[in-house]
Amino acid sequence: MDTPAPNPPAEPADAGEPACLLHLVCDACGYLDPDRGARDCPRCGAPSPDRT
Repeated sequence: MDTPAPNPPAEPADAGEPACLLHLVCDACGYLDPDRGARDCPRCGAPSPDRT
């Protein structure tokens, strides 16, 4: 009973997409933009408030 507890598993470096993709949705038209670097919506041209 004097054995130490094992170390927890390491977190993977790339865990994939977050559960919520709301930050990628255009407020004006609802387009889901996979290009995170775009400053304007490719569908309607509205500026992205969090990427201006």
